[in-house]
Amino acid sequence: MSHGSALTQKARYRSHCTGNGHQTSLQQLAPAEDQHPVPDADRDQPRLEAAVFERLGGTVDYCAHPVGVASILPATDHLVVRVDPKLGPRHRLPEHSLGALLPTQYIGTKESTEGPGGIVGARLHRIDTDGLHLNLVGTTARVVLAGPTQNQWRSILADHRAWCTDHDLAPLWDAPKMTGAERDYLSQDPTWWKERAEAAWVASGLLRRIALFHTVTKPYCVKYWQHGLGWKFELCYEHGVSVNHDTLIDHLTHPKWGMALQVKRDFCACKPCDCDGGAERSCWFTLAPQADHGEVVIHFRRTRAGYKTSDVYERLVAAGAEPAWLEQALPAQHGRLAQQPTLATAKPRQALAVRNQIS
Repeated sequence: MSHGSALTQKARYRSHCTGNGHQTSLQQLAPAEDQHPVPDADRDQPRLEAAVFERLGGTVDYCAHPVGVASILPATDHLVVRVDPKLGPRHRLPEHSLGALLPTQYIGTKESTEGPGGIVGARLHRIDTDGLHLNLVGTTARVVLAGPTQNQWRSILADHRAWCTDHDLAPLWDAPKMTGAERDYLSQDPTWWKERAEAAWVASGLLRRIALFHTVTKPYCVKYWQHGLGWKFELCYEHGVSVNHDTLIDHLTHPKWGMALQVKRDFCACKPCDCDGGAERSCWFTLAPQADHGEVVIHFRRTRAGYKTSDVYERLVAAGAEPAWLEQALPAQHGRLAQQPTLATAKPRQALAVRNQIS
């Protein structure tokens, strides 16, 4: 970490983790200088955050920020998640995420062995100017999805409710208590759900630091998925871009403010030259809790020389990625477009036209 006053260092760490600006982070920390820059979630909060982390829809296409999360506002008893407006060039991420988060039950005539959809036990508490509030039934856990306006959220919710009706899905997100379908689903393997609850702090901690994958390192694509009680990540970099995996790992496991994870360097192929002909390179790290489930495996993959990223670049532009970030994450592609004024200006205009068509 860089030198500076204690408050400045904490604000810098918070800014890197949450995606909020440095001055904003300073203002948030100044009233109580002893507060943690990224506080841990308490009580049942990690369970809800882990479920949200698992089901956020930003990994199925390119978004302006890693996994579609523009910024985070963490507190011990709640979490605000500001989502990107776009999922790829055509879809709305808030609408897609809502479909993955809100629980439903199939009530059609076709035979189905699947349990409830969405997050079991999640409830839509309210929609207000802060965003859409999700609660976990029977607890005080709360996650607020921000980004769209209050009216936009109401419209998205109405569309989703109508979609559920058309597809024989009964909404469970309004039920005041746990429904029979949800209780039956959880009772099938109580040991598994208990272990998941015990490991939820890992996913919660990652979600509260998700901006690190955008601020201290510059992969053009971040994907993750659940693996048992742990998580696997794949970060893709354009050839020639510094992978900076040590910087990312150091932030995740910072001795004062990071997560309680032990680092193991499984394999590293970093070299200071293209002496291998510009071949693809991979580095693997495992971050494991000391005495718990929930290890995190991160695969840093840098593409081979000559790997085409033009389609990736166009999808990121259409999803609203900032030019300054694109210049760092995809410098070769960005440089080629910069040398072609007509093409460089046409792409954003085409992306804007697409955005206007679906607005």
